[in-house]
Amino acid sequence: MFSRRASRINTIILFIVVAIVLLIFLGAQPRTSAQKTIQFHHTNGEIGDQLFSLFSHIGVARTIGRIPTINTVNNSQLIEQLSQVVVVRFPSILQQFSIVIQPPTPVNGKLGSDNNSYEDPFQMFSEYATFSIMVEGNGFKSYKYFDHLRKEIRLWMLGNAENVQEAKNLLSESLRDNFKICVHTTTETEGNATIKATSRLLNHYLKEVDRLMLVVSTTDPKISRRVFQDPRISKYDIETFSLINSPPELQLTFSRIYCDVVFITSAYSSFGWWMGYLSKKEDSHVFYFDPEVFSESKKTNPKDYFPPQWKKISKKIV
Repeated sequence: MFSRRASRINTIILFIVVAIVLLIFLGAQPRTSAQKTIQFHHTNGEIGDQLFSLFSHIGVARTIGRIPTINTVNNSQLIEQLSQVVVVRFPSILQQFSIVIQPPTPVNGKLGSDNNSYEDPFQMFSEYATFSIMVEGNGFKSYKYFDHLRKEIRLWMLGNAENVQEAKNLLSESLRDNFKICVHTTTETEGNATIKATSRLLNHYLKEVDRLMLVVSTTDPKISRRVFQDPRISKYDIETFSLINSPPELQLTFSRIYCDVVFITSAYSSFGWWMGYLSKKEDSHVFYFDPEVFSESKKTNPKDYFPPQWKKISKKIV
């Protein structure tokens, strides 16, 4: 009984310390009575899911003219996760928020549903007179909530100087100018289709560039070895590189700096989506497998999830 009580006390102390550190780091200022806020019920998850939620929060707040606010009491586990990655790598993201410690805020707003992943926040909330809105949603998996902030998001996701340099150093100087096709793939993706489509992409871009590098982002080293060693890939005179040993947040910065083309084989992978959205140039080519063809469960409305300029790869190519 004593040990459980002590463990609970230690957890509370840790939470308070993390919250105080965030408040100090962000230089949080007391809000005036005139400032109306909007909070999101953020869910914990992988970095790709967190970015969707955080940037949607900022995008909606700016759209309706409210202060994006995170209440550490409502989001204690998220704050702990963010303090370990986002604060260190991408401090500019949390600097967009007001971080507060206050009693839990009840939900009084909703965005998105199972069949409608995007809803116009101005239409939904512009007439709200309440001082604070607490929004619940389905993961906010739509670029439409924050696409008007894309230039800023791309800047924030470069991170601090150390983060940029670490990402640059993943490649030797002799390889940094190579044209890079970055493929994000998972164990759930059909391997033969991935290799065949990747080979088609290599064949296409080798007609346009001289020095080309194939980069594979995956959590399974067997996948990258299979891709690189397959005769349909190895026949090309190209450089190859795997991001298997790099943490996810560094891979996103790598994409932001280096990836001229991104191919997302698991269409609804939120991490793969961010590799595409953050690729080297705003008009970089992004390809993804048609989720209907490759039997991926529909987690959101494709028209809300995939930017219209991205190119869908259908069954015909594979």
